[in-house]
Amino acid sequence: MTQPHKFHLFNCDSIYDLSVVEDLLKATKAKLGFEFSVEKHNFTLSEMSVLSTKTIPEMQIDFAMFVVHAHESVLSINNDGGYSKVYRALLQATANTEHASERWVQIITISDD
Repeated sequence: MTQPHKFHLFNCDSIYDLSVVEDLLKATKAKLGFEFSVEKHNFTLSEMSVLSTKTIPEMQIDFAMFVVHAHESVLSINNDGGYSKVYRALLQATANTEHASERWVQIITISDD
């Protein structure tokens, strides 16, 4: 029997209620056509390095959503610092699962406006 897919939701500094994203995923469960679980992870800027180098690599992640604020000044994922470390760690983690052919990492930007 195949294990349920694992969605992991990430957010820095708890700027957004990840339960809203979880509810959206659960509402689309029938359309997705597979069983899954959801785990939410809030972290601080000071935890970002450990999260990227130690925590994420040890997780089993099939799908990841990284929720960031739309007004964030450093959203670039093409540099070597900031959120790009988390994004690259998530890409690597999703590549190492039994569902790797279906993997993806989504960056969701939210705004207060």
